[in-house]
Amino acid sequence: MTLVLTAATATDQGPVRESNQDAALAEGILYAVSDGFGLGGEHASRTALETLAAAFAAAPDRDGLIAAVQQANEKVWAEAVPGMAASGATLTVVAFFGPEQGGPLALNIGDSPLNRIRDGHMEQLTDDHSIAGELVSAGEISRTESRYHPQRHLLTRALGIGPQVRLDLVELECRPGDRLLISSDGLFAGAEDADIVDAALIPDPERAVRKLIEVANAAGGRDNTTVIVIDIA
Repeated sequence: MTLVLTAATATDQGPVRESNQDAALAEGILYAVSDGFGLGGEHASRTALETLAAAFAAAPDRDGLIAAVQQANEKVWAEAVPGMAASGATLTVVAFFGPEQGGPLALNIGDSPLNRIRDGHMEQLTDDHSIAGELVSAGEISRTESRYHPQRHLLTRALGIGPQVRLDLVELECRPGDRLLISSDGLFAGAEDADIVDAALIPDPERAVRKLIEVANAAGGRDNTTVIVIDIA
């Protein structure tokens, strides 16, 4: 079965931050969000997605996607400025491969979550690579509690903090009527799940992404917010 995709993206600096260190990519079958951090975070996120897109275009299959993510890490690592505070970026990618290539696949490093909206319910499909995320995975705290944990922003994995990176691969089970939501963690910095789901359920993807940004900013907008909504038919 060939999936038909309709997508929209939006990004916003928010009322608190002085710059936008997020970046988004939506090209063909490839969708990605990268959230930069540190003094070079804005450059890191954009470098990551530019490198990812170019490398994947040269080898648009599963092995090529994994290699493209590694190349993105190498590029961000190579361009780190000596003597500056640590900088890097998260990366969450979805590639909609056809059945002959094994179907849709997600890869993630960091804490930019991938959620699936199905039958009015939202489910996070990726693990957060942060101190708080590790506690969730261990069953010590809930995902809701992790959003208010004092170590929620301390990443355990990210692009650009070493010459190699360990990534998670998530096989995606998609069906017509599903909606995928890739976002930076800024979407969840203060907003309630119910408000996020209400916004994410708006039928028109363009209106949905704009409303998601509004929800994040109305909840304080303590971070940049970037969202990609992908409808599957």
